[in-house]
Amino acid sequence: MIKKSCLLCTIIIFLVCFNSCDKHNAPDISKIHVDLKFLRFEQDLFNTDFEKISDSIPFFRKKYGEFFDVFNYKIINIGDYKNPGYPDLLKAFLTDYNTNQIIKEENKYFKNVDTLKINLTNAFRYYKYYFPNLRIPIIITYISGFNHSIVTTDTILGIGLDKYLGTENNFYYQLGLAHYQRYNMHKGKIPADCIRAWALTQFPMSDSANNLIANMIYLGKVMYFTKALLPNNPDTIIFGMSLKNLEWCKKYEAKMWTYLVENKTLFKTDYLTINKFVNDGPYTKDFGKYSPSKAAIWLGVRIINDYMRHSPDINLQALMKENDYLKILRLSKYKP
Repeated sequence: MIKKSCLLCTIIIFLVCFNSCDKHNAPDISKIHVDLKFLRFEQDLFNTDFEKISDSIPFFRKKYGEFFDVFNYKIINIGDYKNPGYPDLLKAFLTDYNTNQIIKEENKYFKNVDTLKINLTNAFRYYKYYFPNLRIPIIITYISGFNHSIVTTDTILGIGLDKYLGTENNFYYQLGLAHYQRYNMHKGKIPADCIRAWALTQFPMSDSANNLIANMIYLGKVMYFTKALLPNNPDTIIFGMSLKNLEWCKKYEAKMWTYLVENKTLFKTDYLTINKFVNDGPYTKDFGKYSPSKAAIWLGVRIINDYMRHSPDINLQALMKENDYLKILRLSKYKP
């Protein structure tokens, strides 16, 4: 009995330590206030009178502004609301059987979004702490027919709630999505996806270098930024990896780096090479079938961690402005 208890304690301590590794020392944000504007576009849209949809267009245009154009052009692809045929196209979307099944499911799964509001508000309180002069986006939820998870502009952060209905949702099986595609399609992943998307929008990658190591370090910065704004989220959520995958990365960190160096992969510029290391998938082919996808980004975060540790004068704001990726690599003194 004592041995079992000790084993259990060891496991618990390991899990806590692993998920806490490289965590930021969260600053005090108790005096920072953020009035986060949170709008439910899908509710306004589906509560309108479908037979008088033309009369509702000025309301949507006035209330949602730029997002209404984004929704029409990029999310459901029906074009300009000024076109004569637009009302019929919007009505067709709203009355489609599958769309209505989706909105019913979304209404059940996201009946209450209070926790999401709280989590995003706190994240942007940290954002305001680190970047006091930058704008806080308007948060707008929508459904897209499974087209887009997150959309952003300079002022808007949109959340496609139908892409977060739970990993075992029947819709995702009907769409034929693989396990690795469904793994992060749950409401707990929304804040991390939002903050990551906002970082990609506000701090775009420099086009001065576009090779694998530059992508690894740039995306490492993005993930470091995400961890800074969501300091209480475990790495399983931040990276979207299982604990087993994170353990694999830690165990094989040196071997992954050695492989990239010895095969002269770090400075390759072709998109096929870059994408297979940083894009989603069942695993990273070059690292073996037991590796997680995007393991190279995990290495990128490790490089950023070392860079920040060896550069005490660099804060998050300075990090996000630094686009000399080789300088970051050099100053990190990274040696797994």
